[in-house]
Amino acid sequence: MVTRFPKRQGWVSVVMLATFWLVTCHLSPVPVVEAARVEHHEALRIVFLEGTPYDVGRQHGELLREEVRTSVSRVLGYFRRYLKIPWVRSWLVNWWLDDPWRQAQPFVTSDLLEELRGLADGSGVPLRELYRLHAVPERTYSCANLAAWGRVTAGGRLVHVRNLDWNIDAGIQDAATVFVVRPAGKRAFVNVGWAGFIGVLTGINDAQLSIGQIGAETVDATFRGEPMAFLMRRVLEEAGTLDEAVALILEAKRTVGVNYVVADARTPRGVVVETTRRHARVFEADDAAEHGVSYARPVADAVFRADIAVDPIIRDRQRASGGDPRRPGLEDPAGSSAYDVRYLGQAAGLLASMGHLTATSAQAIARAVAPSSNVQSVIFAWPELWVANAHGLTPAAQATYHRLDLTRLFSIESEPPPEHATRPGS
Repeated sequence: MVTRFPKRQGWVSVVMLATFWLVTCHLSPVPVVEAARVEHHEALRIVFLEGTPYDVGRQHGELLREEVRTSVSRVLGYFRRYLKIPWVRSWLVNWWLDDPWRQAQPFVTSDLLEELRGLADGSGVPLRELYRLHAVPERTYSCANLAAWGRVTAGGRLVHVRNLDWNIDAGIQDAATVFVVRPAGKRAFVNVGWAGFIGVLTGINDAQLSIGQIGAETVDATFRGEPMAFLMRRVLEEAGTLDEAVALILEAKRTVGVNYVVADARTPRGVVVETTRRHARVFEADDAAEHGVSYARPVADAVFRADIAVDPIIRDRQRASGGDPRRPGLEDPAGSSAYDVRYLGQAAGLLASMGHLTATSAQAIARAVAPSSNVQSVIFAWPELWVANAHGLTPAAQATYHRLDLTRLFSIESEPPPEHATRPGS
């Protein structure tokens, strides 16, 4: 069909159409979605996302459509198969995950809810299934974390080692993805995670703040609060200093027991924040409070944890590492693998590495403390990021570590190393 203009007004319509074409096709900003892309570095998948919350979610879903579907199906399917009761097992698992999400959802930011909506639209995965996936971290525990600098490391450079020990049989390692996210109006951050999951369990932002966590089971817990993986993401999006990061954790409406390790490569400095629903305690390196606890092993210029709490109020409420809140006094954690292997193993590794710990030699500590359930092992040593993921049933720390350049991922100019730093790869 041919469009005809009235003879007297034809030239006006032509001008209007031409103007509209110029504005929409040439003068408007490049759509944000064009910034989204997938790259591969050796065995690592790196996904770049940018824009509004919905944009980020939809890009994630569209770029990794099949990976998101497989990830959600595999993880939720694992839990649904775990129960050996026919007919009701899917219903029970759905309730087991729906209940914490229902309680937590009022405390989840509108930005994250929008991102999940975009992820559902982009991937085709039902939103309710995504909600269930994001409830899993509130139901599970384990892991190890350490940060060292100054007298412990070569040249004083900060090294942050994070092992995530979960369940290798669920197959989440097959969806491993390094996300570089630039949310509109917030800090850029790297999330070392998995397709389909927008929370953070291991990450670093463009202010050189890195964070990891250890689930620490406690009776002082609730699901009516900000889920831990979303709180960790908010730390990376909002904090520019270590003190700001700590303040966000302390002021949050917290849920379950978690020991956080947060580190600042610029200072350099790291802290442990032990938390329950109502209680929190910040520990510096070689903290005086640790010297009065028989099972603690404080180290100068280093902080580290497994699931054990050092603060007596928090420890008294723990089930983790042999804790029993029903009994008076503090239970010695000796005999639990989390304490004997992960906590004491990190202490021994730090003391043996005094003065010469590097990003590469730290891998030996990660291997020494990693159980068979170790699905992810990450080392932050700005500007380096080392990532290992479980391969099949091979734990992550026993697999190959791949090195990434954080200055390239964040697209920032490399700065000369500070006096306390060593050259990359040292």
